[in-house]
Amino acid sequence: MKITVFGDSVLKGVITTPQTTSLFDVTEKNSLALAQKELGFELDNRSIYGNIITKGQLKFNKWLEKGGSADICIIEFGDNDSDYDWPPISQNPDGEYDYKTPLQDYLRILKEMTDSCKKNKILPILASVPALIPERWINSISKGLNKENIIKFLGGDINKLSQNQELYYKAMQTFASENKIKLVDMRQALINEDNYADLICMDGIHPSEAGYKLMSQVWIKELPEIFKEIQ
Repeated sequence: MKITVFGDSVLKGVITTPQTTSLFDVTEKNSLALAQKELGFELDNRSIYGNIITKGQLKFNKWLEKGGSADICIIEFGDNDSDYDWPPISQNPDGEYDYKTPLQDYLRILKEMTDSCKKNKILPILASVPALIPERWINSISKGLNKENIIKFLGGDINKLSQNQELYYKAMQTFASENKIKLVDMRQALINEDNYADLICMDGIHPSEAGYKLMSQVWIKELPEIFKEIQ
């Protein structure tokens, strides 16, 4: 089986620790690499840090145009799409701002990408991202910026960060159900754990190595059943 992946930093394997000297580190023990070691599939992971679905679709289309093929294509977007461009908000919290990818565009592109997969005899699989921890994430997004203004934009409630992310997650759930596309629900798998806070990095949004290990167990459980569908 060959699996190609288009996603963001979560499936890339980004981590942040107190020892991180650059913006972030990338662990070789990411969820799909660990699952590949266990299950032995061919992996072409094209996930990129900071990726949004509009950019992901461009890379996806170029891949297809160049003859790209796979048995399965994992599509994982929504985290960065549901975020904002924070520097302008930091300067002027009273302005009008939209998500990096408006929700209607996000859903339209999900449909276009999954339809293209089917047209090219590739099984599309959607993957959700872990729930962010707002108390940590607010410090990450406001680093070097005006934190008070960002909180003002959020209506004084940092939980709005979680609500924005959940909006896109629920939209993905509905999309998957209506279009009969398999959703590997990493968000629910991790949030069900009692030690959830330990599964997320200090930045509040990326899985820790323990989080990636748990995600790998989800892949190891789910992928063999998916493989059966296309054998």
